[in-house]
Amino acid sequence: MFLDNGDSAEFYPLNALKKVQELHFGVRTIAKQWQEVLRDNPQIQIHSRLLPTQDNVSDVLGLMDGDGWTRHGELVAMRGNEAVNLKELPDDALWLKDAAHLFELCGVGLAEDLSRLQLAWRLRALQENEREAWQAQGVQIHGPMSSVWLAPGAVLRDVSLNTEEGPVVVGPDAEIMEGCRVRGPFALGDGSQLRMGTLVYGATTVGQGCKMGGELSNVVVHDWSNKAHGGFLGNAVLGSWCNLGAETTCSNLKNTYGVIAEWSEGSQSFESKGRQFCGLLMGDHSKTAIHTAFSTATVVGVMANVFGDQTPPRHVQSFQWGVDGTARIDLDKGLEVARKVMARRKRNMSADEEHAIRALFLR
Repeated sequence: MFLDNGDSAEFYPLNALKKVQELHFGVRTIAKQWQEVLRDNPQIQIHSRLLPTQDNVSDVLGLMDGDGWTRHGELVAMRGNEAVNLKELPDDALWLKDAAHLFELCGVGLAEDLSRLQLAWRLRALQENEREAWQAQGVQIHGPMSSVWLAPGAVLRDVSLNTEEGPVVVGPDAEIMEGCRVRGPFALGDGSQLRMGTLVYGATTVGQGCKMGGELSNVVVHDWSNKAHGGFLGNAVLGSWCNLGAETTCSNLKNTYGVIAEWSEGSQSFESKGRQFCGLLMGDHSKTAIHTAFSTATVVGVMANVFGDQTPPRHVQSFQWGVDGTARIDLDKGLEVARKVMARRKRNMSADEEHAIRALFLR
């Protein structure tokens, strides 16, 4: 289905163990959304960075046999075995730029996927005539009731939801606990939890099997990651199987209010990309100690263990052990911990996953 291998350095550290199409556009992966759209059109292939918006989907489905799109000379969409009628990608086609673009497009991704989510998660929109009944259960909804979407097994208890700026979507068997205050756009994935008293500012999406607490503002959390306690996370993206210790906090804005220099894996240096807001970008299986404080636009690689007396550097390399030196983790012990973490969620590390981690360690 995908024309590229999804390994662009612009998406480090999130695609160090994933492909770009496995990253979340909203609350679900780019791949999952395209798979649903193209189920009856297996002859169509697309680039992993071409996003499944309604406009892009309509244009892609309109390709005739032999048609193709290019972007700066690279083939990004085609129907059939060979693209002979080539055109430049439409100017208005939404294209994923880099890792931080995921949180910037979080609300767009949720909105574009909502009609598909209604089917995939069997969502039900609340009705205006239910408002008083929900209020009697302690659920206060500010804004349209019809913008609250609940899947089977979803639980709300004594919470405040604001749908004036976007929907609040609660997935299958997901729970928003007592005292939470949530402003949409927001989506909580299958079996995930917002712990008691969590504050959420949209656009924010939380994937499957996550536990979130503290304060979140414009965050994309991939499946099976935890930030279960206090602390602020804003304009950020977490990979899978991350765990942030209690009161871990990241800065998302410089004290000067200036443009942020962001880590570039391609050039191995910090470069300006024109952003004023950028928080934490963290790769899969990384963890922090309690009270960890990250500087603006910090990038943490894969399976890093962030602890120590110093403020973490703005680029914590993959497999780093602590922040006070250059020590790396013992890989076998790191894999053992990862297996334990996954087993708690009734998941097993596959041979392919272990091989990818070992290969990355040896680079």
